[in-house]
Amino acid sequence: MHALAAPEKQPALLGTARTLLIMLIAADVAFIVLHVIYVETGLLRGRPFSLEADNGVPEAYQYVKQFWVALCMLGLFRRTRELSYIGVAVVFTFLLLDDAFQFHEHFGKWLAAQYSLPVAFGLRPDDIGELLFAALVGGVTALLIGFGYWRGGPDARIVTRDISVLILLLAGLGVGVDVIHVVSYYKAPLLAQFLLMLEDGGEMLVVSVTAAYTFNVLIHGGRAPVDLWDIMRNFASQRLLRRA
Repeated sequence: MHALAAPEKQPALLGTARTLLIMLIAADVAFIVLHVIYVETGLLRGRPFSLEADNGVPEAYQYVKQFWVALCMLGLFRRTRELSYIGVAVVFTFLLLDDAFQFHEHFGKWLAAQYSLPVAFGLRPDDIGELLFAALVGGVTALLIGFGYWRGGPDARIVTRDISVLILLLAGLGVGVDVIHVVSYYKAPLLAQFLLMLEDGGEMLVVSVTAAYTFNVLIHGGRAPVDLWDIMRNFASQRLLRRA
C-alpha cells in the first residue's frame, strides 16, 4: 500500500503541480515565439532557436522534460510497484533516446534500402520506412502499457489511461502531422511551416502536460487526483449536447 497525501495537503499539492504546468507551458510558448522570430526575421540567425534544429535549445528542453517524465514514473513504480509505470518510463526513455539519436530516421533508411520500399502518396521510401518503424514502436508500447493496465489497481488504471491518451496525442503529432508536413514541404511551403510549428510545438506542449501530470501523481503518493480521460469525455459530451 502506498501512503496517501493528507486531505488538507491536497489543494497545496495540486497548486504546486499547476504552477509547474504553467511554468513549463510558458517556456514552450516562449520557444515557439523565438522560432517564429528566427524564421521570419534575421534577429536570431546563427542561434539555435529553431524548433526543428538538431541540438537546438528547444530540443534540449524537450529532452529534460522527457527525462523528468521517466524519472517520475520510476518514482511511482518504487512507491506502488505498478508494472504499467515501468512501461511508461521505458516509452519516454525511448522517446528521449530516439529524439537524441534519430533511431527512426536510421531505421527508416535501412528498411527502405533493405526492402526497396516504393514512393507512395508523396512519401519517399525513407518516410515509408519511418512509418513502419513507428508502427512497430506503437505495437510494443501498447503491449507494455496494456499489460500493466490489465494488472494494475484502480489508481494505476486511471493514470495509465490518461498517459496513454497523451502518448496517442504525441503519436498523432509526431507521425500524422509529420506525414502531412513531409508531403506539403515542396508543394505548399507556408502550410509546411505551420505544420512544423503544430508538430514540434504541439509535442512540446503535450510533454509539458505529461510531466506536470506525472509529477502531480508522484507528490500525491501514487493517487490519481485528476482524471484527464473523464474530464475530456465530459467536455466532449457537453459540446455534443449543446449542438443537438
